[in-house]
Amino acid sequence: MRLMIAREVRRKPNAWEAYSLFLVIGAALYFPFWLGGVIELPFESPLRYLGFACPLCGGSRAVGSLVLGRLGAALSYNPLALLLLLALLYGALSYLLFVLPFGRRVQLHASRTQWRVFWTLVVVVFVANWAYVLYSGMYREPMQL
Repeated sequence: MRLMIAREVRRKPNAWEAYSLFLVIGAALYFPFWLGGVIELPFESPLRYLGFACPLCGGSRAVGSLVLGRLGAALSYNPLALLLLLALLYGALSYLLFVLPFGRRVQLHASRTQWRVFWTLVVVVFVANWAYVLYSGMYREPMQL
């Protein structure tokens, strides 16, 4: 695997950058109202109706705890949510700070085998996080403000 900085002809966001921008801007607008108790999350995962926790249950509470400076609580709610937050922030900031002004994009080049190993690890981490969420039961705990 190797990282390259490629010159981009087009400066439109790719799918990941657009998704990251959408979620980061949405979260920046949503979290102040949610933390202030003005609004509540209007939906729950369909798995909750069956008695299960979804793999990212506690993600909003984890990010909210992180915003309040409670790293330990954030990790206990859902550790994967914090990794996803970092990935989303990277996608949004790399587009805003590198692609738009300079027309450069960081690209990861890997062989087919390396990509298979990478995605296998992603699935393993995802399943392990889901097992943690189910085992810890933190999805039942309300956020401590």
